[in-house]
Amino acid sequence: MRAIQRVDPTAWARLGLFVAVFLVFSWRDDRFFTTNNVFTIFEGFAFLGLAALAVGVTIIAGELDLSVGSAAAVSGIIAVSLVDEIGLIPTVIVAIVIGTAYGGLQGYLIYRLRIQSLVFTLGTLIGLRGLAFMISGENTVVMSDLSIAQSVRRQIWIFSPFSLVTLGCFVAVALLLVNTRFGREIYAVGGGRQEAAAAGVPLVRPLVLAFALSGAMAALTGALTSIKSGSAGPAAFETLLLPAATAALIGGVSLLGGRGSVFGIAVGALTLRFINSGLSLGGAPFYILTLATGIVLIVAVVLELLIGRPELRARWRRWRTERGMGLRPSSHPAG
Repeated sequence: MRAIQRVDPTAWARLGLFVAVFLVFSWRDDRFFTTNNVFTIFEGFAFLGLAALAVGVTIIAGELDLSVGSAAAVSGIIAVSLVDEIGLIPTVIVAIVIGTAYGGLQGYLIYRLRIQSLVFTLGTLIGLRGLAFMISGENTVVMSDLSIAQSVRRQIWIFSPFSLVTLGCFVAVALLLVNTRFGREIYAVGGGRQEAAAAGVPLVRPLVLAFALSGAMAALTGALTSIKSGSAGPAAFETLLLPAATAALIGGVSLLGGRGSVFGIAVGALTLRFINSGLSLGGAPFYILTLATGIVLIVAVVLELLIGRPELRARWRRWRTERGMGLRPSSHPAG
C-alpha cells in the first residue's frame, strides 16, 4: 500500500504564500490588521472554512462532494424554522445529525452502487436544491427572535461564537484524520483503492466517514450562517462549492486523493479571506478579486508540481541544463 502522506511536502511553500499575502496587504493598508478587520476576516473564514473542510475531506478520500451548497441551503432552512421553537444549541445539534446521516448514506450508496461520486453528488446537488425550494415554499424563511442571531455573531475580541465553533471543528477533524485508524483509512483509500484493499482496509467505512464528515460540516455551515443572518432562502449557497474547493486546493489537498491536511485547508481558506479583505479595503472591483483568486490557485498548483514531485524537479533541471548548453532539449520539462 502506498505510504499515507499526512504531512504535505509543499506545506512550507504554501505557508510562505499565505504569509506573503498577509504581509503585502498589511503593508498596503493600515486598516488590514486592525481588530475589527481581523474579526471580519475570521467571520468569513468561519463560513468558507467549514465548507472547504467538507469538500477537502472527500477529496482526500479520492472522491468529490458537489452537494455541499445544496446541503447547506436545506440545513439553513431547517435551522431557521426550528431555532425560535427549540433554541440555538438543539437546532445546531439537529442540523449536524441530519447532515451526518445524509452524508453517511450518500457515501454508502456511492460505494454500494459503484457510482462515481462526481455523478452521484451532482444528482444530490440538484435534488437537495429542489428540496430546499419545496420545504421553504419557494420563499425566504425569517427568524422572529433576532437576539439569537446577535448571539451567534457577537464579537469576542477577534472571534465570534461562529468562528470559535469553526476552529473547534478544524481541531476535531484534524485529530480524527491524524490520530485515529478511521482517519488513516481515509488517506489510504484516497491514495489507492486497490492497494488499500490488498492491505485489508475496508473500503466502505472510510467512504461513509468522509461523506458523513462532509455532510456534517455542510449542515453546520448552512445552519450557523443562516441563523447568524436571521433568514434562509432556497437559493442560498449556490456559489459555495467553487470557493470551498479552491480553498482546499490552495491548501494542498490533491485532486488525486490521499494527500492533504486540515491545517492546509485552514491556510487555504484564510489566504482567500486575506485576498478578499485586502482588495475590498482598497476598493477593488469584484472581477479583480476573482482574477487574484485564480492566480493564487495557479501559483499553489505550480508549487505543488515543482516542489512536491521530485521527478518533475529533476526533469526541470535537466531541461534547463540542456538549454544552457545550447543543446536541443530532450523534452518539455512537464512532458
